[in-house]
Amino acid sequence: MKELSTQAQVQVFTREQALWHAAWLISRVREKVAELYGWAVAGETEASAFAAVSLAREIAEDMNEVLVIARIFADIRNFTQSLSAFVEEARLEAARILASKEAQASAGEGVPF
Repeated sequence: MKELSTQAQVQVFTREQALWHAAWLISRVREKVAELYGWAVAGETEASAFAAVSLAREIAEDMNEVLVIARIFADIRNFTQSLSAFVEEARLEAARILASKEAQASAGEGVPF
């Protein structure tokens, strides 16, 4: 059995903390998808294909992390339903996070979207 290094930091999330972290990841994914979509509409993806692929990879990694968190907190007896419910809760919280950012930006607080 491997021992943790003295420099390794282990963080244990409660379900609420995991839900908030997943929501934050989903909000980041939405921002990145919007950015990628903007590049595609503007025709900039051909000029910087590496940047577009790199951004798409970050999106996939973030969504994979969301799914891993959801799997950890899923009930084994109702796995699919509880996994879907967790992701849906995180999605709704992400929408609240993005709405809050947008409200702050429109209020002139200068939070970038």
